[in-house]
Amino acid sequence: MMDNFIDNLKQEFAKAVSHLKIELSKVHTGRASVGLIEDLDIDYYGVRTPLKALGLITITAPREIKIEVWDQNAVKAVSDALTKASLGSLPQIEGQLIRINLPLMTSETREKMAKRIHTLSEEAKISLRSNREKIWNDIQKLEHDGNIREDKKFKLKEKIQELIDNYGKQIDELEEKKEREIRN
Repeated sequence: MMDNFIDNLKQEFAKAVSHLKIELSKVHTGRASVGLIEDLDIDYYGVRTPLKALGLITITAPREIKIEVWDQNAVKAVSDALTKASLGSLPQIEGQLIRINLPLMTSETREKMAKRIHTLSEEAKISLRSNREKIWNDIQKLEHDGNIREDKKFKLKEKIQELIDNYGKQIDELEEKKEREIRN
């Protein structure tokens, strides 16, 4: 039963880190990345569809993204969504091919992206802490109801803190890595 608490917590923490990785992949670093646009919602015949389901996305140069849209009728919708995505460049349409040339990042843009990265990292840490508090409250209730002993409760607390430290370190490493990408 006690292992269930730890296993559930590990799953929730892993989800938080995984979500952070996904969100960080969407942060513009000055280099082209499929992650910047692949999950962009496109209004495709009245249905919200991710861009990656409508065409092939490739990186053709360090700052150029090419999208080969499979349906000619979706080109306009894809172009409109890319324009609204605020990538700093307007899409260039060549038949069913769309090109985006990302601009060089200014120091102001770099600072803005660094703040965004820090915010995403803090949101992930908040998720860890809120999950920890939820599990801790459940454990305290079990102890209060007489289902576990006090010493077992504190052993669980130590394991939970180890998990928090481990996943917090992972989050910090992801944040530092992404900030290095922006600064270089």
